[in-house]
Amino acid sequence: MVIHTYGHSRTYEMEALLKLFRPAERFTFSTEPEPPADIECFSAVLLPAGDGMRLTCRVCIGGNLRSSEKILPSDTPNNILDREISGLSYPMFCEMTGIAPAWGMLTGIRPVNLLRKFAARTGSLAQAADDFRNIWHVTEEKTQLAKDILAVQQPILDAAPKNGVGIYVSIPFCPTRCKYCSFVSNSVAQMGKLVDDYVQCMYKEIELVSGIVRDYGLAVDSVYIGGGTPTSIDLYQPLDWLNRNFVIGQPLREFTVEAGRPDTITRENLSYLRQFGVTRISVNPQSFQDHVLKAAGRPHTAQDAVDKYLLARELGFDNINMDFIAGLPEDTVQGFRESIDRAVELSPESITVHCLSLKKAADFYQSLSMPDADAVSEMVAYAQKTLTAAGYRPYYLYRQKNMAANLENVGYAKSGFESAYNVMMMDDSQTILGIGAGASTKVLGGRRGIERLTECKYPYDYLARFDELMTEKERQLRELLSVS
Repeated sequence: MVIHTYGHSRTYEMEALLKLFRPAERFTFSTEPEPPADIECFSAVLLPAGDGMRLTCRVCIGGNLRSSEKILPSDTPNNILDREISGLSYPMFCEMTGIAPAWGMLTGIRPVNLLRKFAARTGSLAQAADDFRNIWHVTEEKTQLAKDILAVQQPILDAAPKNGVGIYVSIPFCPTRCKYCSFVSNSVAQMGKLVDDYVQCMYKEIELVSGIVRDYGLAVDSVYIGGGTPTSIDLYQPLDWLNRNFVIGQPLREFTVEAGRPDTITRENLSYLRQFGVTRISVNPQSFQDHVLKAAGRPHTAQDAVDKYLLARELGFDNINMDFIAGLPEDTVQGFRESIDRAVELSPESITVHCLSLKKAADFYQSLSMPDADAVSEMVAYAQKTLTAAGYRPYYLYRQKNMAANLENVGYAKSGFESAYNVMMMDDSQTILGIGAGASTKVLGGRRGIERLTECKYPYDYLARFDELMTEKERQLRELLSVS
């Protein structure tokens, strides 16, 4: 399909809307004065009309053409123009495709955060929920889910320390790469020679960030080690450094390590986590169906995941998360139900349900069509019903591009076991200081309300440019923190 724009440059936002209906399609683009004829096209043209501007949106699918237009003020800002384009085009797409996305025409990754902002602006959660349903076409079910999550999150947000920050540490190494993975991660077999140098540079960055935390009187609220698969390397030294710099003497609510892949979990590395104060870990089966794990490139069995979970329990971990993915190839609705039922029997403190997202960097992007939307919707509905009945509450949510059925990822937790880091990070309500290749730093404040700094994605770039990167990071961080 062609995305055609003229008189404006809102191409990115139009593409995001179109992906709600054509999630895995590649688009071409046109900026000619007239939209292309006789081919499938999504066009938005903005031209002067008296004292204002005429917005004309056209959708052509399968030889059928629909159009709609509206007169806008000449000074309409881009964010309102985006909404007007969506508002004119979304009903036409729904009519012509027969698809009605559960999240309506929302395209952002943080719909709960958006509902919170609407409620703050209107002074009424009820009004914000009405806007979700009536303006943005969000279903009643998803609107209620967002409201439920807001209610769970509020005490967590209220308990955050003044000047609190989260620390995110990236370990971009895995034993192998799963076929659905789009993260910047590197096989230890291929990149193992970089690990020692990476750990030494990470130590220097920990020292740098720790100094900034002290200089600006910041309080470390949470530490989160992600990846990759952190337990694919020896974490003893990094854990020691993190413990001394960010854990001891801090009002820490959470220290999480994504142990993740069961094939990387050992009695020894779990003992390290316990020794250095880790309070929360993830043991991620993704599925309890062995043939599904094999198709996804996971080199472990369902029983391996159960065994490592029980080992963590034996060693005293009392806050364990498990991840599952709805829509993996060769899975079925019944198979996914069995996975969720087995998870409930094991009774971890939290269970996160993802929907498969076909990212360009993942092996599945080239080889796999989008999963059946009805089947994935049924999987997600079963997970929500079963987990809430078992005492788990949805507490955070985010969406991704090219996501199966245009649904969402939801974290469920037993009361009191919600991840503070996940809530604060996803709500954009706390400064997050990233450490390591691929880690993102975001600082509250500045002209845009939140400023983002991103380091090199790849470990070899991080190592090659380390001194330059750290000099610039320290300069930018101190500048942003001085005015935030």
